[in-house]
Amino acid sequence: METLQTQLQQLKQMIDSHHHIVTLTGAGISTSAGINDLIHTSRETSSTLASEAVLESDPARFYQSMHQNFLDPIFNNGPTVAHRALAQLEKSGYLDAVVTTNVDYLHELAGNTKVADIWYSFNENYCLTGKHEYSIETLNQPGIPRCPVDGTLISPGPTYHHIGTSQTAIQNAIKWMDSADLVLVIGSNGYYDRVNTQVPMIQINPEPTEFDRQATLNIRATADEVLKDYVN
Repeated sequence: METLQTQLQQLKQMIDSHHHIVTLTGAGISTSAGINDLIHTSRETSSTLASEAVLESDPARFYQSMHQNFLDPIFNNGPTVAHRALAQLEKSGYLDAVVTTNVDYLHELAGNTKVADIWYSFNENYCLTGKHEYSIETLNQPGIPRCPVDGTLISPGPTYHHIGTSQTAIQNAIKWMDSADLVLVIGSNGYYDRVNTQVPMIQINPEPTEFDRQATLNIRATADEVLKDYVN
């Protein structure tokens, strides 16, 4: 069995020899920021995020849950080492784009500029009339965010879209994947699986996933541990 050090050397060789890398990330890249993956997220938290009914009936409880499970970890702990590493890889000319099923917006906060947020993100928020859009900074405030124009509650993007998929993001993801010369899968369990199977794949995940058979290189470790040397 290969040691982690040997795998890290292989990772470096593969990254160094490719310049059109596309990364697919899932919840595993954000857990070190304190954001649970779906396996460890309670049913109540998941249903609250997906329901404007909870937002409208009990906005205090809704936003308490949002802060505890998402917003406080995002602003207090993120972006993670792995997020910053991917931003550096883009800046260095190796990484073309990121495709993510996460809604936390941490890739963009780290500095990545081409990100397909498959399930939308906390940077696309709307008042309940749907007429006014607000950034993630609007949610980073005490109390209950309301639209300064019409006074209605502000619904976080994933809630507003009922955890639906963004067709624009999916179209971008397909286009970027088709042009990739290497796919890097980090912390994803396959909730989005439209990856380019014609090019090499590296998977970084401490647990087995459905990508195991496709991956040229499987690294059983956390994303932060594997990518820490790529952060300046």
